Amino acid sequence: MSSFFARARRKRELDEEIRAHFEMAVRDRMARGESRRDAERAARLEFGNVDNVREDARAAWGGMWMDRFGRDIRFALRALRKRPAFSLSTILILALGIGATTAIFSVVNGVLIQPLPYPESDRLIELQHQNGGNDDIAASTALYFTYREHNQTFDSLALWTSGTAVVTGAQQSEEVQSLDVTHEFLPTLGVGPALGRGFSEVDGQPGAPLTVVVSAAYWERRLGGAEDAIGQSLVIEGEPYTIIGVLPASFRFVTEQVEILTPMQPAPGVGGTAMFGSFGERGIARLKPGVTLAEASADVARMVPIARETFPPFGGDARDDLNDFGPNLQPLKARVVGDLDDVLWILMGTIGLLLLIACANVANLQLMRTDARLEELSIRAALGARFGAIARSLLAETVLLGVVGGAAGLLVATLGLPLLLSAAGEYLPSVLEISIDGTVLVFTLVVSLLSGLVLGFLPLMKHGLPGLTATLRAGGRAFSQSRERHRARNLLVISQVALALVLLVAAGLMMRTFQSLRSIDPGFDPSPQVQTVTIPTGSVPDFARAVRSLSDIQGGLSQLPGVESVGFASMVPLGGIGPNTGAFIEDEPGAERLVGNFELRFVSPELFETVGTPRVTGRDVSWTDVYDADRPEAAMVSESFAQRQFGSPEAALGKRMRRTPEGRWIEIVGVVGDIHLEGVDRPAPDTVYFTLRNEVAQYVSRAVTFVVRSQRVGTPGFLDELQRAVWSVDSSLPLTGVHTLNELYRRSMARTSLTLVLLAIMSTMALGLSLVGIYGVIGYLLSKRTREMGVRIALGAHYAGLKRLLLGQVLAPVVVGVLLGLGLAAALARAAQSLLFGVTALDPATYAVVAMTLVATAAVSGYLPARRVMRVDPTEALRVE
Repeated sequence: MSSFFARARRKRELDEEIRAHFEMAVRDRMARGESRRDAERAARLEFGNVDNVREDARAAWGGMWMDRFGRDIRFALRALRKRPAFSLSTILILALGIGATTAIFSVVNGVLIQPLPYPESDRLIELQHQNGGNDDIAASTALYFTYREHNQTFDSLALWTSGTAVVTGAQQSEEVQSLDVTHEFLPTLGVGPALGRGFSEVDGQPGAPLTVVVSAAYWERRLGGAEDAIGQSLVIEGEPYTIIGVLPASFRFVTEQVEILTPMQPAPGVGGTAMFGSFGERGIARLKPGVTLAEASADVARMVPIARETFPPFGGDARDDLNDFGPNLQPLKARVVGDLDDVLWILMGTIGLLLLIACANVANLQLMRTDARLEELSIRAALGARFGAIARSLLAETVLLGVVGGAAGLLVATLGLPLLLSAAGEYLPSVLEISIDGTVLVFTLVVSLLSGLVLGFLPLMKHGLPGLTATLRAGGRAFSQSRERHRARNLLVISQVALALVLLVAAGLMMRTFQSLRSIDPGFDPSPQVQTVTIPTGSVPDFARAVRSLSDIQGGLSQLPGVESVGFASMVPLGGIGPNTGAFIEDEPGAERLVGNFELRFVSPELFETVGTPRVTGRDVSWTDVYDADRPEAAMVSESFAQRQFGSPEAALGKRMRRTPEGRWIEIVGVVGDIHLEGVDRPAPDTVYFTLRNEVAQYVSRAVTFVVRSQRVGTPGFLDELQRAVWSVDSSLPLTGVHTLNELYRRSMARTSLTLVLLAIMSTMALGLSLVGIYGVIGYLLSKRTREMGVRIALGAHYAGLKRLLLGQVLAPVVVGVLLGLGLAAALARAAQSLLFGVTALDPATYAVVAMTLVATAAVSGYLPARRVMRVDPTEALRVE
């Protein structure tokens, strides 16, 4: 190091001397009458040879460093080849740690870091609202018209709804994924069609000719990729639509795999769809340049009273339940990511802990290897090798191991990422591209280099040049028995145990969460013997005829061999989020009160019997309730709704309700058990179940889901029989959305299952790496005490006492690591509280079981090498060293 500073000082002195001679030559020439410019030009020519010498010196300096770097790398390669077991084990451990980290980072990068695939996507927001405790209220046509006319912060805004549509034609009818959008939708995203045109303002006018934009995949699959497809007609839900454009092949939106886009044609005050209290559409907007989310929220809060005045709900009656209505704007990416951000950041943190455990494991190996080379290194120091040269050689080895381990880890990530995406495929947004791109490669390189540098600095910090010289003077035996020599290894063991305990606690808490979710009664039978199939009836223009077809299909399905019961609903449990609405309840004749925010579903007779939901009181709805116009319209309600509104399920029977002050009265004829409609981790909502006789059904129930209970579900030919039974009623109706209630139930716990599986894998790897590290370190340390044990045994020490002594010394750092890990886990577990259900972040049972398991497995790992040392013959042990 001193020679380096001496050379740098000499270089500065040379530069100062050259500058002094240059100024002197310039002054001499100016004294002879030359101008400053001419004097400097002549001086530069005079000193050109000096500049060339300096450049040559700089080139030689760089060449020297490159030569030294090359020698260090060659020396590192020779050293690692001499110890293949150490090199391969180090590379394998680093490959597992870096590979797992890279795979998870690829998902984090694709989901959380990379922007959405739209121009300036950071300016895209979702028009979301809140009211009281509900912070996920969508938009409405009333808000759309208000914001469009009065906003000061949006460049543009649009509405959209997702769903399915039946396309009929020369080929077999099929159900496709559709988006119903206002004409500003594509311009707001900044996306233009690849062929043809997008929607215009004329397309969005009520009564305008029906048009459609199709996806590139649909264009290729159904239209043969022909350019003359523009202008052709598609029959969608029984209506002819003209194809006007084709979307780019890369187009994705939120989590939707879009196949067709159809235009909304909203109009203020038409059909009640623009009422302020009807929130059935999602809204997006593009902020003006420089506008913040807070400024846009303030602008929306200013416009909400305007919407209330312009579009009063329910015939002008006040809506007390909307008094707290206001903005809850979110970046559009928040809608795409959903609740994945908590999962991914926590997984990224835990995978970082796994990488630290791997590095601690390798660091222990490196310390043991450096200890074995102390004599070699101290001799090199005594013969005149500078500390810098020794340090470079050690760092070159560890950095080389880190880079090779990173390359192997990249291979592990490349092979493991498809498996990870397959396991999480249903839960990751399809709009995002997740792959190992340039950002991931840079991340892997940085992690590899940092790992190599950290592994190299540890032995340097532990020994250094003074330590090497002291080793040479003191001799190997005396130094090998020093307690100072083992302190660094004990610290690494403590860190491995602490970090492994954190991961095990996280996995234990997720396992308790999974058990809690499984113990929740979902309100229905999540059985593999309950089949669900969706049948769109939008292609049947007359709704009364569609209802008759659904009744006939239910009758035909119930006649199939092995079928126990059949029912259908506008949406089955866990099949998606249904509409949320309000109604007026008659407490007594002439006295009505408004009740809001309950789930609205449309059901057929026998649905609850089929899905396994118990009837608390009253009767089921019947087809007579649907067809007999002389009878009052019937409905059923959930137990929580009856309890909240009437005090008891029995008190709800016979009560009447209606959706508007002028609407028909609907009589409550039965009460059923609460159903967790949106997930078992969410409370069962208050729900009202109407029949298809209700006038609203024709707008929201044109695709119903049949539920069939049979022991034949999953057997060959069963679905074919269902399809034939449907076609016997209407050959244009396709069979889509084929699932079982068990599949929907498991999908509702996908986030918990995914987190549990990944944490279980990582915690198992962490435990394995920790135990391997503990076993290796303990075995190495005990082998160095073989002579001591021989002396103790020769002097009469009992084997049992020596075993207790060794195990006590072995378990001391493990116990310290467990205690430290318990505190660290308690501090970090609060960050995962959003992922937990039915268990607290400080669950004592989980912490106790994990701590005892870790201590027990560490004791076994320490007992094996201790027993091996104790079996050594004392006379042989005294010859050691």
